Amino acid sequence: MATQLVATVLLAASVPHNGWVWFHNGDQIWITTQGWMLGHLELPPTELGYLWSLVLAPIMLVTGPTFVQALPPIMALNLLVLAPIALVCVYGIAAQIGGRLLGYWASLLFVVAPFASIPLFVERYQERWTEHFLPQALGLTSLSDFPSMVLVLAAALFVVRSLDASRLADAALAGLLLGAAGGMKPPNLLMGAGAALAYLVARRWREGIVFGAAIVPSLLVLVLWKERGLGQLPVLSLGEARLAAGAGLVALDVDRYIEFDLEHWRVQMDNLREFFWSARLAQWAPFAGLLAVLRVRRAPIAALLGGWLAAFLVVKGFSTRADIQANTFWRLLMPAWPAYLILFASIPLLVPTLARRLGDRLRPTLVKPLAWRWVAVAALLTVALPTVAIAASSPSTRPERAVFQDDAGNFIMTPIAENVELKVERTDDGRLLSWTSGGPWRGEVFYRVYRLEVRDVECEHTDGATAVYCFIRSLPITTTRDTEYLDPDAPAGTWYRIGVGTNWLDDETQGDVFAFSRAYVAP
Repeated sequence: MATQLVATVLLAASVPHNGWVWFHNGDQIWITTQGWMLGHLELPPTELGYLWSLVLAPIMLVTGPTFVQALPPIMALNLLVLAPIALVCVYGIAAQIGGRLLGYWASLLFVVAPFASIPLFVERYQERWTEHFLPQALGLTSLSDFPSMVLVLAAALFVVRSLDASRLADAALAGLLLGAAGGMKPPNLLMGAGAALAYLVARRWREGIVFGAAIVPSLLVLVLWKERGLGQLPVLSLGEARLAAGAGLVALDVDRYIEFDLEHWRVQMDNLREFFWSARLAQWAPFAGLLAVLRVRRAPIAALLGGWLAAFLVVKGFSTRADIQANTFWRLLMPAWPAYLILFASIPLLVPTLARRLGDRLRPTLVKPLAWRWVAVAALLTVALPTVAIAASSPSTRPERAVFQDDAGNFIMTPIAENVELKVERTDDGRLLSWTSGGPWRGEVFYRVYRLEVRDVECEHTDGATAVYCFIRSLPITTTRDTEYLDPDAPAGTWYRIGVGTNWLDDETQGDVFAFSRAYVAP
């Protein structure tokens, strides 16, 4: 575990970063703003999952409303708590396949593989792999991708444990953990396909039923979350389908979430061949691993790993949003990475006579049945507390703590930073804007001055959402690192607002505004 931490810290120090800000490629501003609002018992439009924001809520209450302020404790949580848990889970699953030797080998690969893979990419792609993807894969961001992977992996471990007889508590905990992972990011539930196959192959009907039943409470929490913030379930829409009698039907909006684009997949495999040392090795390794796991008579675990990986490849890998060129392919498949790695680690079991020579050293490690009290603790943390927090929160009705900015058609919920205080004075040369720097920020920042001659925020209940969307309509007129700006042209009554921005390169031309000041009307 110390090696894992040291390796991550060394990578973090070696790639470009701006203070505590490494490359983010996702919803970090929205997720942390959501956590900030939940800490004040206010529900934003609930487009994203709830669990990671609920975990971040107490952190945000201490650090402040922005992801930049919260990065140190979030990264400490990722590196000091979640990363060791992931390593233990990899060991636990692999040890049930090939004993402690395979457990140690898989754990070593889990630590080494992200770094060992760097030279396997062509030089022109290494920046995207090393600087853009690895910080996200190793927990150096505030995104929910890394904790999602850990939760899915933990659920898989307890699925494996529950494949033995009389392990209903393990199955229940596995279901609770996977349900919680779905509350963090609903696509994480895809791992359930592998779990279902494992129970089917092992003929563990009771354990499978308990596992499925334990997922349901978190699904109900997710329904509550969506209904409270959006007033509807996005996966459901009032379809055009009609019964013969003319009654309306509620249709599943499946196309919104599942894109099976075979041509897109072929393009991605072409990209893999272009950028990676051996596309054939990457493509066929999991099949070899499956054969190896089957060879040592661990068919249920093979079904789990194969189904887990296949579900993500089919649903996420075939989606047009998964693009190797754009570097989104790896992030979308992160929850399935442990399945791939454990299969890869199992390949040595194909060596002729190796299994016979190792003998009892390949025997799965013995683990004690889980006590039901741990299931109760997990239910409290993953179901009861989120339910109470969501029920106690009220849908937002005004732009008190957050607004939405339009980033080229991508609307980002962004917090209001009270410590960025704007003042506008009338001078002979125009309107002199001055503001406090805010912070403390965990990296270098720049400021964008926004201006509009009328009220700069419009609020609406988009698509009938319960919580209000308040959009900033003003546009930036300049970017500066100073805390003053003279606007020579604005008439009286102009609305001003300051946006605070940053990025991993400390480049004023890149990055999103991660906080806004309150508006100020020019005298």
